[in-house]
Amino acid sequence: MASSETCAIEAPSAVPQRAVAETAMRRRRFGLYVLLTGSFMTVLDAMIVQLALPSIARDLGAGSAALELVIAGYSMGYGVLLVTGGRLGDMFGRKRVYLIGMAAFTLASILCGLAPNATMLVAARVLQGATASLVLPQVLAAIRVGYDGDERRRAFGLMGLVMGAASALGQLAGGVLISGDVFGLGWRLVFLVNLPIGILAVLAGLRFLDESKAPHSAKLDPFGILLFSAGLACLLGGLVGLHHLGLVKAGVLALFSVPFFLWFGRHEVRFEERGAMPLLSIRLLKLPAFVVGALAVMIFYASCSSYYVSFAVFLQFGLGLSPLQSGLLFTPIAGVFAAASILAPRLIGRYGTLVLRVSALIYAIGYAVVWITLRGEGAPDLVILMPTMLVVATVQGFIMTPLLNVVLGALPESHAGMAGGSIATMQQVGNALGIAVIGLVLFAAASNGAVGTLHPNEAVQGFTNAVLVEFLAAVGVYALLRRLR
Repeated sequence: MASSETCAIEAPSAVPQRAVAETAMRRRRFGLYVLLTGSFMTVLDAMIVQLALPSIARDLGAGSAALELVIAGYSMGYGVLLVTGGRLGDMFGRKRVYLIGMAAFTLASILCGLAPNATMLVAARVLQGATASLVLPQVLAAIRVGYDGDERRRAFGLMGLVMGAASALGQLAGGVLISGDVFGLGWRLVFLVNLPIGILAVLAGLRFLDESKAPHSAKLDPFGILLFSAGLACLLGGLVGLHHLGLVKAGVLALFSVPFFLWFGRHEVRFEERGAMPLLSIRLLKLPAFVVGALAVMIFYASCSSYYVSFAVFLQFGLGLSPLQSGLLFTPIAGVFAAASILAPRLIGRYGTLVLRVSALIYAIGYAVVWITLRGEGAPDLVILMPTMLVVATVQGFIMTPLLNVVLGALPESHAGMAGGSIATMQQVGNALGIAVIGLVLFAAASNGAVGTLHPNEAVQGFTNAVLVEFLAAVGVYALLRRLR
């Protein structure tokens, strides 16, 4: 009798407990969706603008330097402040910094969409990249500390899928938005579309995200950020400004990066000796695996960023396709890339770094085939060109997903955390450098930098030269990966 009474008393309480557990699970699920929205937006904005470059050139009268900086400026702002963004989340709370970052990213997107001239657009893109650096590190850290076991693995798997989808949808979404020309906004829609998404993400984040901080104290390195930014700005400025400044002035500007980088190196050594985590650890340069891996990451990401930009210019200026038609052609390329990215970890698990080496070799061969095809008689034939481009995108997927993990896995565990931020920074620096270098050959034929009036034969020749540079970069990646075990 007593037992049945106890059950009668306890049974009702089990219902609220179950309800509380279900509510908590639902909250965590929606919190994950909010975090994934941030990772989706930051990747999408790196991709969606590429098909807008010809429209921006015509509308704003933008020269080659401005177009290069529209892409490179985002990666530069993102890469330089990436480690700092993670440090701010550790210090002040990941939820707080994520929400501030999303709000600032949305504001920067509005500034991009309303930019009256090319100079303002470039400045807004740098700001957009800087605010993106506040978002993605919080996504990674919040998943790492907020989820355990299978739940964490599923969360990271979803994150990879979402970022792959953002890459795949970026060009198509850009083509649709530009061709739709809603309210006569044209290319501006590729930035303004972030407004409703950003507002919803911030409102949902206030409700569903939990706050977390690092258990240990962290220190910022503002002087290191300033030195590294100045050095990178001089280097990129020299490369991007070669057509306009002339060889001597551009070379002098690029050489000014050397003292900044040397000063940065000495500062980082002292900063690290005080027990703080530097922006880029100089100690890692003593590890051959890190040097080889970091170079491989930087050159590979440089070749990828330049590949998509040069192909977008070729399709619209060289072949006369509309943004929508170009986006439709980009969709299968991005689709096979996303599929290969999902399959790559399984192949790496079975065959190890052999997958990377074979993929890098095919990568180089693919660029060589594209270059030979473009050098043929008559106008380039997409029926011949597209299958090779699909192969190039596939092996890019096989390399990109596991490369960072393989590089970090080649280092001692004691250096893994320090190397993670450094490798991520080199990834974004590679993106920026790739755009700057490829612009030298892609827009070389444009008279007085007037990219908006680039003739079809000039665009085809520029793309042919760009593919040759990308082939050389792919050969470099293959050589470096052969040394990485």
